[in-house]
Amino acid sequence: MERLEEYRRKRDFTRTREPAGEAQGEAATGNLYVMHKHAASHDHFDLRLEQDGVLRSWALPKGPSLEPGEKRLAVEVEDHPLEYADFEGVIPEKAYGGGTVMLWDRGTWQLKGRPKQDRIDIELDGERLKGSWTLTRMSGKRQDKHGRNWLMIKRHDDKPRMKDSLTADLDASVASGRSMREIAEDRDDTWGSADDAGEATLAPPDPSRLDGARKARLPKEVQPQLATLAREVPAQGEWVHEIKLDGYRLLARLDKGDVRLITRNGKDWTHRFPEIARALESLPVDSALLDGEVVAMGKDGVSRFGDLQEALSSGRTAALVYQLFDLPYLQGHDLQNVALLERKRTLAALLEAADMASGTGTIRYSDHLDAQGAAFHERACQMGLEGIISKRADSHYRQKRSRDWLKVKCVSHEEFVIGGYTDPGGSRSGFGSLLMGAYGKQGLAYAGRVGTGFNNRLLEQLSATLQELEVKRSPFHGSVPDSRSVHWVRPEIVIEVEFTERTRDGRLRHPAFRGLREDRNPEEIRMTPTKEMAAEGTPEQDTKPDKPAPSKRKDETSLLGVRLTSPDRVLFPEQGLTKLDLARFYEQIQDWVLPHLVRRPLSLVRCPQGRNDECFFQKHPRTAIPDSVPRIDVPEKKGSAEYVYVETAADLIGLVQAGALEIHPWGSRIDHLEQPDGLVFDLDPDQGIAWKEILRVAGTLRERIESLGLTAFLRTTGGKGLHLVVPLVPSAEWDQAKAFAKGVAEAHAKDDPKRLTTNMSKAKREGRIFIDYLRNGRGATAVASYTVRARENAPVAVPIRWDELNAALRADRYNVQNLRRRLSALREDPWAGFDEAARPLEADLLKAVGVK
Repeated sequence: MERLEEYRRKRDFTRTREPAGEAQGEAATGNLYVMHKHAASHDHFDLRLEQDGVLRSWALPKGPSLEPGEKRLAVEVEDHPLEYADFEGVIPEKAYGGGTVMLWDRGTWQLKGRPKQDRIDIELDGERLKGSWTLTRMSGKRQDKHGRNWLMIKRHDDKPRMKDSLTADLDASVASGRSMREIAEDRDDTWGSADDAGEATLAPPDPSRLDGARKARLPKEVQPQLATLAREVPAQGEWVHEIKLDGYRLLARLDKGDVRLITRNGKDWTHRFPEIARALESLPVDSALLDGEVVAMGKDGVSRFGDLQEALSSGRTAALVYQLFDLPYLQGHDLQNVALLERKRTLAALLEAADMASGTGTIRYSDHLDAQGAAFHERACQMGLEGIISKRADSHYRQKRSRDWLKVKCVSHEEFVIGGYTDPGGSRSGFGSLLMGAYGKQGLAYAGRVGTGFNNRLLEQLSATLQELEVKRSPFHGSVPDSRSVHWVRPEIVIEVEFTERTRDGRLRHPAFRGLREDRNPEEIRMTPTKEMAAEGTPEQDTKPDKPAPSKRKDETSLLGVRLTSPDRVLFPEQGLTKLDLARFYEQIQDWVLPHLVRRPLSLVRCPQGRNDECFFQKHPRTAIPDSVPRIDVPEKKGSAEYVYVETAADLIGLVQAGALEIHPWGSRIDHLEQPDGLVFDLDPDQGIAWKEILRVAGTLRERIESLGLTAFLRTTGGKGLHLVVPLVPSAEWDQAKAFAKGVAEAHAKDDPKRLTTNMSKAKREGRIFIDYLRNGRGATAVASYTVRARENAPVAVPIRWDELNAALRADRYNVQNLRRRLSALREDPWAGFDEAARPLEADLLKAVGVK
C-alpha cells in the first residue's frame, strides 16, 4: 500500500489546507525530526521522524518523556507527507484532527544500533529536545487490536536534562514564536502562498468524484434509514459512533430554492420550522437531500425532547437546531451507494462552503468518533445522554431499518399508543394518567399507565384532544385492570415514554412521559416482548381478568409504607414533576443517596406547594414532617433543639411528603456530633465568571489540599459552582475544623486576589469566585450528594470523578430525569475510596495553615 494512502483517506482537502503530499520513494533518505503540539479533541504532542520518504508519526497524549527511565504512551498514527514538517496553523474544527497545530520543536534524528520491528532506539537533536530515547511496541493486554500502542522511554545520556514544563513555559513556536492562542486566533494562517491564504470561501464539493455516486433525478419521496436497537456497541469491523440525538427526525429536500422538511412518516413540516427552512435556502446547491434531526439544544450541548415539545407548542422555534448527519443526494447525483464516511465528509464540506461549520448556527454538522465506541457509550450515559448510534463506516444508505446502523441506549424508552385516560386527582387538572398500548398479533396490547412528566400546558392541551377522541368501548385486546373509571379513546395519539424495566407481562415500571410523537403513525407501534413473554410464546399480555384494586382516596397513595397526600401535586412545573415522582426518584436511587445522608442532623428547604410557591429554610421539625422520621435533641447555647435525621429510604420519603425539596446535612453524624468527618469548600462564582475559570480554581485548590496530605473529592452542586469535599477521621472539634478550612481558603485566595475571595460581602465578591469555607462550622450545612435542588428543572448535586471535570460539564448538568442514566452506566462509585481517604486533622496540619 502506498505510504500516504491512509493519510489522504482521512482528510478532505477541499476543507483543509494540509498538504496532500507525495511519497518520495524508499530510495529517498533523510533524518528530519519534528515535534508538533496539537490542540484537537485532546491536547497532545505529535512526534514525526523522516523515514522512507514520509514522516512516520506517533501521538503522545502526555508529551515526550523527559526523566531517564520515564515511560510515556505513544500511539502510532498514519504516515504524514514531508511537507507537514513546515506546518503550523489551524485545521478546521469539523475536519479530521481539527484544532490548532504548533511547530514546537524541529531538528534531526539518528538511529542508534540496529533497527528492529518492535523497537527503535533514536537520538534527537532538536532545538528543544536533545538526547536518547527508545520507542518500543507494547504487547499483551495493553496493546490495541491494530498494534498501534508504543512506549516512548527516555534513556540516560550526557545531554542537558530538560526540566521546563511542556505546556506552560515552552508555549511558543520554534518557527514563529507565537503561542497556541495566537496561532488559533490567526484564522488566515493556512498552507500555501500568501495569495492562497487570502481566500475567504471554499467551493461546494463535487459529488461526481465520489466512488459509488450516479447521476439521477432528485426523488420526490424518500424513506430515512433507521437504526436497529442493540444491547452493546459493536466491537468487530470498522464503525463510527455518533451521539444519539433526542428530537424529531427530518429529511430536507432542496430543489432549486424550494425547501421541504419531511418527517419519517411523510408529513410536510416545513411550516413548523420556518427558521430552519430559511437557513437551508442559503446552501450553495440547486438540489440536495439531507438527513438529520431537529433538536432543542441546551447550553451544555445536550438535546432535550421536552424542550423541543415546548418550543413547538408555543411556536417559539427560532432557537431550534437542525443537526445533519447524512447526505443521500447532491447536485444531480444519488449518493446512496457512496460509503458513509465519504457521504459525511461531503456533507461537512458542503456546510463549510456555506460558512455553517462553526457548530453554533441553526444548521450544524453531527460529528463522530471512529474508535473507542464502548468508552464513548459509557461516557454518554454518565453524562445523562440518551445513548449513541453506531454506523458501519463503509455502509450504503438504505431506506429501511438496517443493522448497518445500531442504536445503543442508556435508558429504556419506547413509543406507545394512547387507548384511554383517567380523571385527575387532588389539585391536578386535565387527566390523571394515560393508558398505553402497542400492537401485537391480536390487536392493541395493554402496556400500563403513565401519569408523570406532564407540565400544566400539556395537561390542558392533551386533555382537550382526548375528550374529542372518546369512545364507548375499550380499544385494547383483552381486559385492562381497574378500568371502571377509565375514559376510552380512539388509538390515534402516539407518545414516547421512559421507564426502568418491564414486568413479565410486558407492563412498564416507573414510566415517565417524554413527549408526543406526531411523526409516527399509531399502526407502526409494535409491542416489544420481554424474555419471559417470548419464552412462553405470548407476545402480548395475559388476558385473564385482574382482581379489582382496593379502593382508596384519589388524593392519597403510599410508598415504602409512607402515606403521600396530594401525590399528583406538581413540585417542578418545568417538567411536570410531582410529589410522587420525587418520592419514586429517591426510592430508585436509595443505595446511592443514603450513605451520604444517614444519621446526620438535617436542615431542609421546604416548598409544600412546589418550587414556584413559598419556600423556606427549616432547621427544626414541625408537625408537617411525619412522626415516623427520627429526631434527635442537639445541645445549643440555650438548652437544646430538635433536628430530624434519616435512617432508611422510608424516612427520605417522609421528608418528600413534608414538601422538602432540598436536604442539607451537617458535616458530622449523631454518634460523634461534635467532631466533623468532612470539610466542604464551596466554589461560588459571581455572575459572568467563565466556566473554565471555575475549572481552573477547582484544580489548583485540589493541588493545595493534596499538598497537605488530604484528598479532595468533587461534586456538582446543582447550582452555579462546585464543591470540593475532604473526608476526615472525626477527631478535631468544630472550631478547629472551621479554622483549618478558613486557613486553606484564605491562603488560596491570597495567591490570586483579583479572581478569588473569602469575603462573603457581595461587593467584595464582584467579578470573583467566592471560596466559601463557612459551611464547616457547627450547625452549618451543605446540600447532600444525590439530592435535589429547589431550582428550575430539578437539578441534583452529584459526585463526579476529577477526570470528568471539563468544558462539557456544568454545575446543573444532572437532574431528576437524567441522573438514573448516569448511575446505570457507572462501573464504580465516582467517590470510590472516599472513606479510606479520611485523615485526622492533627496538629501539624493545623499548624501548616496557621491554626494554633
